Amino acid sequence: MMKAKKWMILLLSLLLASSILSGCSNDDATTGSFSSFTGYTLDGETFTQDDIKSKDLTIINYWGMFCGPCRAEMPDLAAYEKALPENVQLITICIDAGNDLEGTRDFLTSCGYEGVTLISGDEALASVVNTVQSFPTTVFVNSRGEVKGTPIIGMQPDLSEAYTTAANKVLSEEGKAEISLAD
Repeated sequence: MMKAKKWMILLLSLLLASSILSGCSNDDATTGSFSSFTGYTLDGETFTQDDIKSKDLTIINYWGMFCGPCRAEMPDLAAYEKALPENVQLITICIDAGNDLEGTRDFLTSCGYEGVTLISGDEALASVVNTVQSFPTTVFVNSRGEVKGTPIIGMQPDLSEAYTTAANKVLSEEGKAEISLAD
């Protein structure tokens, strides 16, 4: 009886650890296009497909204040965003910032994140955001607004390496120069 109890505890522990490492859900698909949309930033600015077109690659991280893994990776995301070359940008879409704009701003500031964070948008943006079922999820978008490559789901042990590898794969497929991070 004691042996069965230990196995049950071990199994439950493994399931819990797996869900923590994979993020706040376990579905892994996102689709859609960023070829025509209007988004609104945490700073009250507008962000559109023209902002996507101005870069060879846009890395988009979907996250939420409710999501522990999302919050845990934000300092690494902030450092990564600052190290990117001019032709690549990283933006975030916070799906629940509207619940507490000031708290979201304070959190991002405390993590050192200075990039663009979208908090709402038009129907075209909402339809893309609604395809995301796991948080954090990161997608890679070419200058035409097409989601390319494989989304990265959940926290990464080495965010910089995982994102750079995925970004370079997309850049290479697009016929663009690969990146290396600024020191």
